[in-house]
Amino acid sequence: MDKTMKVVYLPLTKANWTNAELEKAREKSRAFLAAIPGVTVIGGDRMIEDEAGAMSALERYRKEGADLVVAHLLSFALGVVLPRFARALNTPVVLWSIPEPPPNGGRLRANSFCAANMNSHILYKLFIPYFNVFGSISDENTAKELTRAVNVTRTLKKLKDLRVGSIGGRVPGFFTSDYDEMLLRNKIGPEVIPLTTLEAVAMAKNLAPAEKEEAKKLLLKDASLHALDAPADAQFEKSASFFAAVREMMDKYMLGAVTLRCWPEVIADEMFGITLCSTIGHLNNHGTLAVCEGDVYAAVMLTALRELSGKDVFFCDLIKLDGDYGVAWHCGAAPCSLCKEGFKPEIRRSSTVGGGGVKGCVCEFPLKPGRLTFARLGETRDGSGFRLLIATGEGVDTDLFVRGNPLKVKFDAGCDALRKELLNNGWEHHFSMGYGDMTEELLALARALNIEVTLIQ
Repeated sequence: MDKTMKVVYLPLTKANWTNAELEKAREKSRAFLAAIPGVTVIGGDRMIEDEAGAMSALERYRKEGADLVVAHLLSFALGVVLPRFARALNTPVVLWSIPEPPPNGGRLRANSFCAANMNSHILYKLFIPYFNVFGSISDENTAKELTRAVNVTRTLKKLKDLRVGSIGGRVPGFFTSDYDEMLLRNKIGPEVIPLTTLEAVAMAKNLAPAEKEEAKKLLLKDASLHALDAPADAQFEKSASFFAAVREMMDKYMLGAVTLRCWPEVIADEMFGITLCSTIGHLNNHGTLAVCEGDVYAAVMLTALRELSGKDVFFCDLIKLDGDYGVAWHCGAAPCSLCKEGFKPEIRRSSTVGGGGVKGCVCEFPLKPGRLTFARLGETRDGSGFRLLIATGEGVDTDLFVRGNPLKVKFDAGCDALRKELLNNGWEHHFSMGYGDMTEELLALARALNIEVTLIQ
């Protein structure tokens, strides 16, 4: 969220429409864009009234680079400018149109909406991603929509540049974690880097003693060891070592996210001898986006949710979806930053592996309540593209009524509607969860990427 976005401001009009009122609007609008956090404005120092003026400006902007074009349709504008800019700069476009001022019996004063209508058709046919913003500068919703367009564009860029390390591939039988590497690269942008569990284990085993101690200190800042069910010292040290090894691999392979084949090999004594649940949670808690069970598409969507919200995210199953609430859960791999207030995260032995109480490490606590967005990125049935499920709800105060990381959720659409959608249309069983309502952001992201959307409300 800290990257500065270069935004080209294009105040568009026609030569015979420009007047002092529009010039004042141009100045205020440019200043407004420049005030959005993380934005640097390029251009906009004068009106773009014709194609010749636009092409002259384009040459300057091409040299400076740009992440987004904001086309402010201050009056009617021809459809020859925006496609040239969008293709030359390789950026999405914001079509910012304004309400029509009352003509009071005189001439049409802006015709801005008509210009937006015409240009949206052109951009749509050319598959150029675009956002529609309608409103005056003083309108609070205009500010929200422009800021949203900037944040979604930042997320698009993040996904385009993303490298996901797949350590070991997916776990056995989890076809819901399958992925099409070239489809993902072509349609959304991320590159998948196949890596071996053997390398991660070897790096963990060969860490210097000082590196192991530093990693152990970081983990113990996140959570304490359970008084009665703590993992053996050797197992906790292995967890810390794997944590440090994955962080080194992130740097070595220039990764932005990583998925892990967290079982069965790593659990076996001859390979490594621990569960990686808490290790994954600690990685996420310290800025390394890590996903268990080899789910690449979940890693991509979690990256998007974290970029859009600026908050830590949760990779989960839905283990209950009936009655008044559902339950989002995983086995002890949530980042400790999501722990509910007043509860202390504890590192324990797994409740399931080997019959329970045998091997560490999991980190257990209930998640904090709050407004939530659930998303699932998957392939269409014929494998030709992607689809996206979006569901919102309210996380309510939850106790540790089941081992792991539970959160009770009152879904806006109700459990029955969501359950029927998941089962009737064969959605994958992993979900990406973020705090806050990101529905509009995800809808804009999906439009930009030409992804089918199923919204459960």
